[in-house]
Amino acid sequence: MILDYDNMFSKDQAVTATSGSTSTVDLGPGDAGPSERVSLFVTSSTPFTGTGSLAVELHTSNAVGGDGSLTSPATIASYAVVNSKLTAGGKLLAARLPHGCKRYLRLNYVVTGTIAAGKITSCLAMDVQADMPDPVTAM
Repeated sequence: MILDYDNMFSKDQAVTATSGSTSTVDLGPGDAGPSERVSLFVTSSTPFTGTGSLAVELHTSNAVGGDGSLTSPATIASYAVVNSKLTAGGKLLAARLPHGCKRYLRLNYVVTGTIAAGKITSCLAMDVQADMPDPVTAM
């Protein structure tokens, strides 16, 4: 799996309430959909505590504001994270990008219930292996 800092949404971002990723990824022109080998990869660098649940939404837009937020974003995918994965830490999600991605992507972490602690690192990566352990903690 190949990781690139320019393709990171979050690095050790604390997520205890619904929030957007700390960074926006610029895909350049065109659609980098499932025909490519690019995947969304989300890992927990610190296991989560609490009884809440987490979903990861993929937002896309053709423009960004001065603060890095997407202009008129559209949600093109939503992924529920299994609660047992939250408390264990490690890989939470690996999914191919869907068709329909515009130039800019950003994640929204949707928390339902109570999450007291937990950190996320997320990025776009090439060739994510299905059985891949958490490679991002060494970064």
